[in-house]
Amino acid sequence: MRFFPGTALRYILLVILGFSFFLSFNIAVSSPAESDDIPDKELIKKYQRIILQEPSNLNAHFNLGILYYKNMHFDEALREFNKVLEINPNDSEAYYNLGNIFNKKSLFDDAVASYKKALAIHPQDAEVFHNLGNTYANKGMIDDAISAYRKAVEINPNLAESHKSIAYLYKKKGQISESVSSFEKATTFHPKDTNLLFDLASLYESNGLQDNAILTYKKLLSIDPAHKGAKNSLAMLYNSKGVSLALQGKKEDAIAAYKDALQNKEYFKEAYNNLGAAYVDKEMIDDAIAAYKKALEISPNFGEVYNNLGVAYTKKKAYDEAISVFQKTLSLNKNHAGAHFNLGVIYSEKGMKSEALKEYNEVLRLTPDDLLALYNRGVLYLENGQLNDASADMKKIIASNPKLAAPHQKLGDIYQKLGQSDDAIAEYKRALEISPELKEALRSIEDTYRRKEQQAKTKRP
Repeated sequence: MRFFPGTALRYILLVILGFSFFLSFNIAVSSPAESDDIPDKELIKKYQRIILQEPSNLNAHFNLGILYYKNMHFDEALREFNKVLEINPNDSEAYYNLGNIFNKKSLFDDAVASYKKALAIHPQDAEVFHNLGNTYANKGMIDDAISAYRKAVEINPNLAESHKSIAYLYKKKGQISESVSSFEKATTFHPKDTNLLFDLASLYESNGLQDNAILTYKKLLSIDPAHKGAKNSLAMLYNSKGVSLALQGKKEDAIAAYKDALQNKEYFKEAYNNLGAAYVDKEMIDDAIAAYKKALEISPNFGEVYNNLGVAYTKKKAYDEAISVFQKTLSLNKNHAGAHFNLGVIYSEKGMKSEALKEYNEVLRLTPDDLLALYNRGVLYLENGQLNDASADMKKIIASNPKLAAPHQKLGDIYQKLGQSDDAIAEYKRALEISPELKEALRSIEDTYRRKEQQAKTKRP
């Protein structure tokens, strides 16, 4: 019997594993009942006096070792527990505490040897297996550590710290399903451990389990509503979810997701930008403009938002405002091909053909294979009577993608203006093969046949 009633007289080393793997050791110790009113120094003196009178008093040596350990006098603690083992070589508790002391001194091989001796005497001691796992982990022997922790939870399924350690070690090994399973078990024992919940949510997130991650972050925030890491991660997740929903055409759901993102991160410029894009898709142009302006309040030099705001103004036919913000985009990034393209569209709408051509030329300088810019420039060339330039642009598009109907039709128009009726008819036919519902091509081919017939009649004697 020990002199500290009501305690297990053991220090369980609880390893907290995180991104730096081993952050700290926490020592879980029950305070002895008799020490409530007596300082440790007085207790140490008490046991020293007992040992002077009774050098073989096993309990006095053991409890003195505990006190030395508690006060970080590790060499003195080692001496006392070794004395316990001289008196009783089968004291598993003494070997256990020796292992803990060696761990604190970073003498990991000695710690392993001591824990194994404790287990040889008491092979069903879950806490010894747990601390043996800690030591193996410190030595970088991950598989051995996992094996020791697993043995600990086999003996005591409720040993939460072992479940937690297994989870982090599997995560380190990249064995995701095993890590997730262990994290989930650990959270059943520590349902309010925000660090554990955050790591589980992060693991879900990094493995594409978006909904699980969202639920776990929300659970964490129900415990700690001010947790910045969780709020930021949840905002990022909702923003990503919104993008995914938008790509699936689920516009209302995308808008809801972006709003959830902004609930968790007020100054989230990307979410405001994406919300604006979703509103544009819904033809809610005024709402889109408001969202884009909010993004610009947060980040006044966010060039992409100026471009998107310009698109919204263009849809409202507010061309002067659109031109202004597209020019602002280019003041921030003169090589923004999208802004040049959009200016080309507006200038075309306003009948400013030379300005439009200048913008499309700039787009094609930056992105020579932009087929839409080539097509729009080709149409302007055709309207200006620059038939060879127009033909070159349409032929380049067709060479890149012969399955597009519109450039075949325009090339047909060019051939018709050049008086090459057969070539025009051939291009109109190709356009109709690709897109049979293209009424403009059908009308053009009919007109070309009529003109060809009239020309034939005029040539007859």
